[in-house]
Formats: sequence, C-alpha cells, structure tokens
Amino acid sequence: MAEANQPTQAPEATQDKRVQLDDLIARAAAKDATKDYSSASELYSQATELQAELNGELSPENADLLYAYGKSLYNVAVSKSDVLGSKVAGEPQAQSAPSANSTSAGSTATGENLVKDVIPNAMTKNAPLTKEESTQPDAAPSKPFFQFTGDENFVDSDSDDEENGEADDEEEDDFANAFEVLDLARILYVKKIDAAEESNNAKGKSAELPADLRHIKERLADTYDLQAEISLEAERFSDAVTDLRTSLDLRYSLFPFEDPSVAECHFKLSLALEFASVQQQGGDDDDKEKTVDEEMRKEAATQMERAIESCKVRMLQEEKKLETNKDMDEDKVTATKRKIANVKEIVADMEQRLIDLRRSPVSIEQNDQANEAMLKGILGQIVGQSPTDQKASLDAASKGATDLSSLVRRKPSKPAQQEATASKRPAEDESTEGEAKRARVDDA
Repeated sequence: MAEANQPTQAPEATQDKRVQLDDLIARAAAKDATKDYSSASELYSQATELQAELNGELSPENADLLYAYGKSLYNVAVSKSDVLGSKVAGEPQAQSAPSANSTSAGSTATGENLVKDVIPNAMTKNAPLTKEESTQPDAAPSKPFFQFTGDENFVDSDSDDEENGEADDEEEDDFANAFEVLDLARILYVKKIDAAEESNNAKGKSAELPADLRHIKERLADTYDLQAEISLEAERFSDAVTDLRTSLDLRYSLFPFEDPSVAECHFKLSLALEFASVQQQGGDDDDKEKTVDEEMRKEAATQMERAIESCKVRMLQEEKKLETNKDMDEDKVTATKRKIANVKEIVADMEQRLIDLRRSPVSIEQNDQANEAMLKGILGQIVGQSPTDQKASLDAASKGATDLSSLVRRKPSKPAQQEATASKRPAEDESTEGEAKRARVDDA
C-alpha cells in the first residue's frame, strides 16, 4: 500500500515546497526592499537550497534567485565595509553613496541618478579601511573617584585589534561568497541565453529581441557589473576591466548610447583601467616600484570621454523635451530641470577627472613630492628656533602665497567700551575681594 500511495503523495509534497519557496522569496524581497540585507540574505539562502532540491543545483531556472542572493550578500558586505571604514564612532551617520547595489542594475537606472552615486564612491573605493570601532556608547560613563590604569590598556588594545582583524576577514568572506554565488548565476544565465537563442533561431530571426531573452541579457550584464564591483573592492583591477568590458558590450546590445547604464559602465571601466594602469614591481610592499601603463591610461581617458558624451546626449534630449512639450505638467517640468542640473554636475565632475587622466602621472607625482619636500624643509628649518626666528621664516615662506584675506569674513570687533570694561573687570574683582578679606580680619 505504501508503494501505491507514494506517487500520489510526491506531487503534494512538491507543491508544498513550491509554496514554501514562493513565501521565502517574497519575504526576502520585502527585507531587501527595506534594506535589511542580513535578513534578506538568510532568507535567500534558504530559498536557494529549497530551489536546488526542486530543480537541481545546476538548473538554469535557478539563475534569477541566485542573482538576487548574490546581490544581497554583496549589499551585506558593503554595509559592513561602511561601518568599518567610513562611519566614525560618535559622529552622525552620513548617507553613503550606493555602489553597485543600486547603480549596477541597468533595468532600474534613471537619468537622475546617472553615475552620480558612483563618482563619490569610486573616489574612496580602494582607500584602505580605517580600523575604528564600529560602535561606541552615546555618553561617557561617570568616572569613579579612584582609577587604576596599567596593563588593562594593553589587553583592550589587543582585543580591539583582534576584533578588527576578524571583522576584516568576515568582510572579505562576504565579498568572496557574493562573488561565488554571482558566478554560478552567470554560468546559468549563459546557459539560458544559449537555449533561448537556439529556440529563437529555430523560429526565425526577428528584428527585436524576445522579452525573455532581453531580460536574461540584462541580468547577465548586471551580474558582470556586480562582479566587477567586487573585484574593485578586492583590488583585482584586471578582472574588473574584463568583466566591465563584457557588461558594456551587453548593454550596447540592449540600450541606446545615451542610456544612463551605458554612461555608468563607461565611467566604471575608466576607473578600473586607471587603477589597473599602475603596476608594482619587485621588493616588499613598501619598496615596490610603481610603473604606469600609458596605453591603459589613455584608454581610461577615452572611456571617460565616452561617458561624458553619453551624459551630454541625454542632457540634450531632456532639454529638447522641455522646448517641444509646452503643455507639460509643472511637476514634470521641475523634475526634468532637476535631472538636467544633476547631469550637468556629473559632467563637470567627470571632465575634471578627464583633465587629471590626461596629465602625466609622473608630473603629478613630482608635484606632490615637491610640495611635500617644501613643507618638510620649512618645518625642519623652524624647529629649534626662537619664536621670533620662526615667525620670520614663516613670513618669508608665505610671501609667494596668494593673499586670500579679502575673501575672509571677519566678525565685527567689539566696541571699545566693552573691551575696556572686560579688561577692567578682573582688577575690580580683585580689589573687591581684597576689601572683603580685610573687613573679615578687622572684625576678628
């Protein structure tokens, strides 16, 4: 009887798992929407395991869920990186510019956030993390009457270093796990594209891509983009360049040149090429000689030019909309003008970076070294001198500086009467106090 009933029970069990899978995905998406990435990644992890039981581990149908899981893991790693690196304890938490977690998805990119979020984030993308405590008490505890300081300071510092080291390792693991999950999603997306193209060719070529094939290519481009972000975090710049080239090719097959996702990809590729152009050779980490690949740096400038051109084309289109559509709603007019202003700011930032890219890196380094040597020379000269000689040396060094005193706003000076009263107050207090003391002595 058990063998006879087993086939009828299997579909019911499968249906229950399907319902459970849909529930997990819905809950994970809700957590992801509220930026609770830790909870979302846990739910996505359970969902991927359940989906692997239903479809098989390498089923192409698992690609979308694996992409969502990998993106969530990446967001978790980025949030931990923000806590360790850019949020100083005791200061209000500033809004950190989102990286690929919000800008890499080409399907959700808009003209208003066109590479604007990427620019400030990319400036600090490869800066070393400052090892600071992620949390501190809001108010300092009351001090006891007696304090004993000594060996506990060393114990605390050692424990802090260990905690920070463990946090760094955990952050690297999060990025590595995200990369592996996204890599599996990438493989499955490639399989889906091959199968969809074969089916499309069998039915006959059409001018436009089918909706399902277009979606797969968009997700594949987003996957390459996210993997490039992770490679930039890990300072694997050559890998980032390779992934961004592939992502850019896919985006060109899907979107026009003025699309925000195309401009963003050009900008990221420029950054990756700029970082990859600096190569270190020989010696220890401190003694390595840095060489610059000029061709790669020129290509970085070319990619930045393409990003600027894409933004300008988009800006012209928005301005043309304002001119042609005279009956546009006031809210839409305001939104369009805001988009144009944002794009202008973005173009100005990228044009400045383009100027820096066109400059020789040798001249930049020499200029920095010259400024540092001049500062050290001035400080070395005034150390050990008398205050008069120090003032004379600083005055001589500042003769060539630009006078900005006319641009400084000074507070209005106090009236002379207030200054005289303030200067006399200590003497009057002292005389009053002395008279009181003498009166008490006489009474005694």
